[in-house]
Amino acid sequence: MVFNNEINHLKLWCIHKAESYQQKYAGYGGICYVGYQVAYEMEFKLSTLIDKSFESINELREEILNFIYIHYEPSVLKPQNSAAKHIVDKTNQEFCDYLEEVISRREALSLADISYKRVVVGAEAVALKEKFRLIWQYVNTSYWFPLMGEEPTEISEKFFIMYDFFEPYVKQLEQIIGLPQVHIYSFGENIFLPEHCIETTELIEFGGCERIYTDKGFSWAIYFSHEGTISFAGSIVPIAKKLLLAEKEHWNRFEWNEEE
Repeated sequence: MVFNNEINHLKLWCIHKAESYQQKYAGYGGICYVGYQVAYEMEFKLSTLIDKSFESINELREEILNFIYIHYEPSVLKPQNSAAKHIVDKTNQEFCDYLEEVISRREALSLADISYKRVVVGAEAVALKEKFRLIWQYVNTSYWFPLMGEEPTEISEKFFIMYDFFEPYVKQLEQIIGLPQVHIYSFGENIFLPEHCIETTELIEFGGCERIYTDKGFSWAIYFSHEGTISFAGSIVPIAKKLLLAEKEHWNRFEWNEEE
């Protein structure tokens, strides 16, 4: 059995809890950070369970409870002081309480209002990463076009533009791609271990790190960089150029705002 709705309700709890730590403890630095990390680590781990089949709800519960003891962030693994450890323990306990609540009323749960996101790990992730490398010459340890040392010459169809000039067209591009109805893959700098890719139905245009997106057929690629560039490659290029025709003077030009 698949328990996506139950998992998504738990993911929403984690997202809201992380946001509450940001707001409530904004002036407390490390406490804010460790609470935020505990919640978002759990959201990440829960996303590995999307579309996974379980024999029963109890099997799902046991797997989720095991996540309590798995951490990737050093500040969570080894809290620096008693206040930080209290936040870790408190957040974990509150999550466990909510897990039991979700399970107890699972038949009456509404449909969770959250976008599809599946964290792909293991052999499937290894295979996807290899396709990103072979088809788009992208690995998550370096920049991609146009910031890489050498351009991917085997990819003939490509161009880039600064994100500021692309931003007004984001929604139109998403509709062209077919989001949120279709699923796409993303790969980039790891925020959490283990190595992974993501199956998603949305573009995160700027997440503070390098990230590349592709359709499931690997016919096109869209790359967002921390430096504010967005690049297109493959079959999406003619469509993107038509969409951005009014911005043609800005194609393939670095135009960083020195005030930023």
